Amino acid sequence: MRRLIDEPRVRQGAVLLVALVLVAAVILQWQTIVDAIAEIGKLSAATVVVLALLGVLDRISRAEVIHSLLPELTLTRSEMISDVGAAASKGIPAGGPIATVLRWRLARERWVTGTRFIVMLIASGVATAFVSWGYPLVATVVDMAGRDADLADLVIVAVCAAVLGGAALFWLLMLRSERAHRFVTARSEWFVARWPAVLGDVDPAASDRDLAVRIVDEIRDGLRLVARRPVGLLLRTLVAQGTGAVILWVALRGLGVGDELHISEFARVYFVAHILGSLAPTPGGVGVIEAGVTGALVAAGVDTELALAGVLVYRFITYVMPIVLGTAWYVWWRCQSSTGPAAGAGRVVRSVRSGSDAVH
Repeated sequence: MRRLIDEPRVRQGAVLLVALVLVAAVILQWQTIVDAIAEIGKLSAATVVVLALLGVLDRISRAEVIHSLLPELTLTRSEMISDVGAAASKGIPAGGPIATVLRWRLARERWVTGTRFIVMLIASGVATAFVSWGYPLVATVVDMAGRDADLADLVIVAVCAAVLGGAALFWLLMLRSERAHRFVTARSEWFVARWPAVLGDVDPAASDRDLAVRIVDEIRDGLRLVARRPVGLLLRTLVAQGTGAVILWVALRGLGVGDELHISEFARVYFVAHILGSLAPTPGGVGVIEAGVTGALVAAGVDTELALAGVLVYRFITYVMPIVLGTAWYVWWRCQSSTGPAAGAGRVVRSVRSGSDAVH
């Protein structure tokens, strides 16, 4: 089943099918979309300012996660890495690998080694998973304390607890089990044989096996160091992930959604958004998240136009703006690269030549 899902033709077919469904939905619900956009225009200036500040916090908090794991980077460079990667992963079909390559190139320019970059990717990914699944778990458990639990509550708690427990057990084994260490090392030989430069300074006389042991040991040691003090990383990730939830909540409240949407229903809606974003075949879950979260809000009792308007605001800040900012960062970076060391060397050569001509 997994191989079938990973098959390029199957994924392309899924994306095409989703695109056709979304186009049909837009045509059929055009008036609803127009009404939702009209509702957005009614947002107060104070709400717009708060949403703008939350958007800034969303970008800075995500950059701070990278900066905390790679302190040799400036916050500006961390912001660039975060936004360029987000633009590629959200704006390009199957853009995950492209995003990783761009992030690596930006980090390498500031002398970040390959093993430290891999530690950053893994640690931030693990923290994101724990926070993303822990949020609906904690919110639902807290809400259940004051009322009788229903089936949806129990499903959310069971699924989140299973994912978090399985993830914790997996990483415990990966960081402590020597058998897992040997397994990963054996499969890393193929990688280091093709990209040994990821290690930084490489001993030409070392075998692929020695290089594989070295890179796996460095990565595991780095992850163990992070695991000894996880609170800071988890808190930064909580802010980064939680800001998105606050943006959606503020947008809905600013549009006039009131007591019909309780915190328990909102937790479920955001849980749906997380699941859809993880499983959707489109870049960044575009179209799928909008439809799914809007449907979940309507099912929770929110008016259709208000629900869609809130989701559009939320997606503009968390989906469209990162693509715009990341693209701007990328263009600026490429322009800087084109006038970097090579161009500087050319200017030096021209200066030397002119000086030589002047002497003669």
